[in-house]
Amino acid sequence: MIALGLGLAVPGCYQGLDGKDGGAAGDASAGGTAPTGGEAGESGEDDSAGNDGVGADFEPAQVRLRLLLARQYAHAIRDLLGEEAAVAADPPDDVAINGFESVAASQLALTDSKVDDYEASARAVAAAATTDKLASYHACVPTGAGDTACHREFAESFGRLAFRRSLTDDEATTYTAVAVAAANDLGDYDAGVRTVVATFLQSPNFLYQVEVGEETEHEGVRKLGGLEIATRLSFFLADTTPDAALLDLAEAGGLDDADGVRDAAWALLESPHARESLAAFTSEVYRLRELEIIPKDPAAFPEFSTSLAASMAQETLALVGHVAWEEDSDFRDIFDAPYTFVNTELATLYGLPNPEQYGDTLTQVTLPPEQLRGGIMGQAGLLSLLAHATTTSPTYRGKFVRQQLLCQSIPAPPNDVETTLPDPTEFHTARERLEQHMTDPTCAGCHKVMDPIGLGLENYDGIGRFRTEEPGGYAIDASSDLDGVPFAGAQQLGAALKDNADASHCLVRNLFRHGTGHIEVAGEMTAIADLDAAFEEEGYRVQALLVELAASPGFRMVGVPD
Repeated sequence: MIALGLGLAVPGCYQGLDGKDGGAAGDASAGGTAPTGGEAGESGEDDSAGNDGVGADFEPAQVRLRLLLARQYAHAIRDLLGEEAAVAADPPDDVAINGFESVAASQLALTDSKVDDYEASARAVAAAATTDKLASYHACVPTGAGDTACHREFAESFGRLAFRRSLTDDEATTYTAVAVAAANDLGDYDAGVRTVVATFLQSPNFLYQVEVGEETEHEGVRKLGGLEIATRLSFFLADTTPDAALLDLAEAGGLDDADGVRDAAWALLESPHARESLAAFTSEVYRLRELEIIPKDPAAFPEFSTSLAASMAQETLALVGHVAWEEDSDFRDIFDAPYTFVNTELATLYGLPNPEQYGDTLTQVTLPPEQLRGGIMGQAGLLSLLAHATTTSPTYRGKFVRQQLLCQSIPAPPNDVETTLPDPTEFHTARERLEQHMTDPTCAGCHKVMDPIGLGLENYDGIGRFRTEEPGGYAIDASSDLDGVPFAGAQQLGAALKDNADASHCLVRNLFRHGTGHIEVAGEMTAIADLDAAFEEEGYRVQALLVELAASPGFRMVGVPD
């Protein structure tokens, strides 16, 4: 069983719309409401010598232990012990707090059942690891089952990569003793190695990102050490454990300043794992994983299937990946790109000619301009997700834009508010029903900032298919506006989002929350404002933002726990 005794902390729009211009607000989907502090655009940098970019008003959040996410655990097993062992890995499922699994990972304690799950997974992984992979960790040729020298060589070599740092002498002695005892009991050297591997994999030093930091001249601010940065950087950008080369670089002082971290970050972005990591972030922040479980009435939408839902998610990931990696261009293009990626299923849904030509592989296409599509809000995935089982939901769609794309807070309606829309036999279109609903002043406060956005997307039905009429033959009026910017359809909405400063601010905040495992606190707002400015200076390229975030004080510095 795991011993977890470590000395670090483990873990209203009815009055108006929150979260604008100060940028710290969000909801359970967009990232939670953070304390106010620091005006947007106000720099937190202090260029005086020795301050490492830390301004006097910079007060980072308290450091916490952060549990590896399930995918990070599996990827670490893959890189430590090979694909066969990774298949055997079975960590507990992740949960989210404030819309982020990484935030939950730094706040929730392990239950007894999850401790048991990690023990079972560790044993299965150790049993599945190939003998050749285990042998690669030492050159020693054992003279017997309990060869202490060989077991110690293995423990020190494997332990350094498992713990992301060299073992202390006491640790090396302890883990060697575990291996020797098991090997002698079972009469098999290899059994001792597998036993100690399972023991390493149950340690908090493997399961958590353990961060203590070093004292700085700023009271209450600690600077993460090179090995701690290597760990945080690798799990942030590649969703896996740092390799030996990155640990070597850290031990040589190569990650002790911002420029060194930038260089290492750019190198990590060359890895295919970086693409997978950004895709995982995209799936989380835009809720794409929910597509596989959303209910759709088969009578209303017989075309909808698990296969189509999976294609929808992949379409959005393909667009985001194309902008981020192939084009390495303005990331805001994901809001209004005039192209998308389709296979036969999606081409059929979009009414493209000869859809069979696309097969199962996603292919870049330009969609018919009369469908007013563009960017992620014109793709079937989000349009399906943000709809009811039988009909569209302008409210869901508008709420998503406010919360996920603009990081604005929309509280839940009061318990006594009537949420049922008027009878469609009297009010024939969604616009008529929602306008009638907003005559109730208790509803109007929130709905007036959500519904108009969604009404501008009414040309897309509950699975994202283009239409010009609602059931009954009633013409759709998709004219609307976003904060005073008129639009009709997804492409024009995307253009309005692209020019809305809150959208780029929101991306910065969401990446910060994802990368640091916490919701920004008041003392970090100036550091985030600096990231906003850097994002703009770099032409809104997300690769550059990832690098600048990693090099920022908000990523490399932590607060002292109480």
